Amino acid sequence: MKITKADIKILVDLFKSANGLTAYVFYQRYKYGPSIVFKTVSKFEEKKYILAKDDKLFLTQKGINFVIKNRCVVVKNKFDRIPEEYLSPRIAVNEPYIPNYKNVSKEILNLETKGDG
Repeated sequence: MKITKADIKILVDLFKSANGLTAYVFYQRYKYGPSIVFKTVSKFEEKKYILAKDDKLFLTQKGINFVIKNRCVVVKNKFDRIPEEYLSPRIAVNEPYIPNYKNVSKEILNLETKGDG
């Protein structure tokens, strides 16, 4: 299933909402036309991620698990999406760095330089 940025924004907004959202909210926030919202809702209703009830859209428990599992986040800086377990303190400019060789694959360590090197 191909997921677009519009799909992610709609899922994240539904994830953050406490009492569901109407389809008009997505036009107000992102200027998404009815066709975009309808395609997204239809796609995720089939998967049982979104529930439409009383003119409101809700995220089901299955949808909540999908958003959490896939870390669906809408951010402008792509580096904000890096999971916490991969972050480490920043290294200052010209500070020496020694990588942890236990975490580097043996394939990379055994590479030989070829060509002009």
